[in-house]
Amino acid sequence: MRFEKEDVLLNVNVDNKESLLEELSKYAQKIGFTKDPEGLLGSFKKREEVYSTGLQDGFAIPHAKSEAVEKVGIIYARLEKPIEWKTYDNKPVTDVFALMVPPKNAGNTHLKMLANLSTALLEDDFKKDLKSLNDPEKIANYISKKIGANEL
Repeated sequence: MRFEKEDVLLNVNVDNKESLLEELSKYAQKIGFTKDPEGLLGSFKKREEVYSTGLQDGFAIPHAKSEAVEKVGIIYARLEKPIEWKTYDNKPVTDVFALMVPPKNAGNTHLKMLANLSTALLEDDFKKDLKSLNDPEKIANYISKKIGANEL
C-alpha cells in the first residue's frame, strides 16, 4: 500500500464529525480510493454507530470496509480546530486517520492496518513527532515508515 503526501490533509476546517467524514469521503474520491463518496460516507457512519473510533490524545481512526472502496488506503487529516468525538479520555479530536478497505481485503490487510496504526498511536513519541511536522511529504514519509505501509 502506498501512503504519500496526497494522503495528508492539513488545516481541515470542519465543525463536527459528520462534516469531517463528508470531507474525507469527497477527498477519497478525488485521490482515487472511491468512486462512490456517498457510499463511503455511509460506511464510515455505520461503523461509528457500532462503536466510536475515537481514541485518546486527540486521535480517531474512522474506518470503512465497503464495496464503495476501490483500493486499500489511509488518509491522515489534521484539523484546524478540535471537534467533539466520543473518545477514551473524553477530549476532542484534532488528528484523524481514515482507513478504507474493499471487501476483498477485509481480512488480514484491514486488521494489519489497524494493528500497525494502533501500535504507533500507543507511542507518545509518534504522536508528539507527528504533531510537530507540518510538511505533507515529511508527514507522509514519517507515517509510512512508522506503520510499515509498504508491507500492507
